[in-house]
Amino acid sequence: MNGRHVLILVLAMLAFAGARHVSAQQPDPFERAKCQDDFTSMRGEVEKYGKALQDAGKRKAQAPEVCGRLKNYVSAESRMIKYMKDRQQACSFPDELIKRAQEGHTKAVEMRTKVCQVAAGPPAAAPPPPSQGLSGALGGSNVGGPPAGTAGGSGVFDTLTGNVLRQ
Repeated sequence: MNGRHVLILVLAMLAFAGARHVSAQQPDPFERAKCQDDFTSMRGEVEKYGKALQDAGKRKAQAPEVCGRLKNYVSAESRMIKYMKDRQQACSFPDELIKRAQEGHTKAVEMRTKVCQVAAGPPAAAPPPPSQGLSGALGGSNVGGPPAGTAGGSGVFDTLTGNVLRQ
């Protein structure tokens, strides 16, 4: 054998060993089916809570209700991500999938924190009483007569120098 044949033989052996090593990392069909079933179940739970959250948003639900729904959603999402991390090698979950799931989860946790703070805060202040207009702000009556503490006059047409119509 010359050097060229030996090189080809060594490369072929390395390629065969590499192919055998890759196939050893692949999960068996039973394990793969279990991973798929478990992940599909967890993803379904996350989607169920996500739809409930969307429905609450469409109905413009109060903050306490939305907070509860966000807690359920974040909890289900957290369980799914933990499963993906724990079983990444056995189930062949790509790093990119886990990374994107964690980014979305971080945003959901931030939203949950904000909404639940609003829900736990003091109740919204009662709206102010109806305005009495400019006369109320100036301390006058809103009936149309002369301002309180002034003498006589005909009301609407009074000015600082007297009644415009009487001049």
